Amino acid sequence: MDNLQFQEGVVDKIDGWLNRFTSLRTMDILRYQEESQIDGSILEIGIFCGKYFSVLARSAQRTRSRLVGVDTFQWVPESRVKESLALSPETRSVDVSLLKKTSSECSSNELLGVLRDKARFISVDGSHEFEDVYLDLALSEQILSAKGIIAVDDFLNPITLGVNEAVHKYFAQPRNVLPVAYISNKLFLAHRSIARKYSLFIEESIVADQTEPESRTFRDSLAKGRHFVEQLLWGHQIVVS
Repeated sequence: MDNLQFQEGVVDKIDGWLNRFTSLRTMDILRYQEESQIDGSILEIGIFCGKYFSVLARSAQRTRSRLVGVDTFQWVPESRVKESLALSPETRSVDVSLLKKTSSECSSNELLGVLRDKARFISVDGSHEFEDVYLDLALSEQILSAKGIIAVDDFLNPITLGVNEAVHKYFAQPRNVLPVAYISNKLFLAHRSIARKYSLFIEESIVADQTEPESRTFRDSLAKGRHFVEQLLWGHQIVVS
């Protein structure tokens, strides 16, 4: 099934909080990795019922990549996540491992052992507390592949200010990753060796989309001037939608 069919037939049926536009653009990013033959495992910190996890699982199954989820499962049991993955033939056979613990209990060596190789896509969506998010970012940087990308959830969300504080502190010093895009509640960071390519691709995917109102708004804004769709963040131009 295509992205819209997967969104409506699978993702929309799973409990959780995920902007539809962000979900579809994530599918585009994962497709870019697949078509560019960017190898690596996939990791999500904070799964809940598996809404975003299902998007990641689809790409992992397509490429026979290892998928790992870290969660305390204090709100929903692990079985609920497995039920979410079982909703579609595109996700039910994925090579997945669920770790029942906090991310702060995981070392980079432990995660790399479970992932089996460095991650091409990491979703940071666990605790919203400053110290936890900061540690998750530092951990993600250590295990990210040289062509990988990180999605940080709830950046600029006024009810999760700890995320904002952590990301700002994280970028107070030079990093191996750079911000490339902000899409409806998620900040995307990419390894500096490929950051510009991701930024260009994300913009192209938004412009090319003909179904979502956010894409139409983006095209209208772009026609008025680049400063309406591109902003400077920590010294780097990022796409904003």
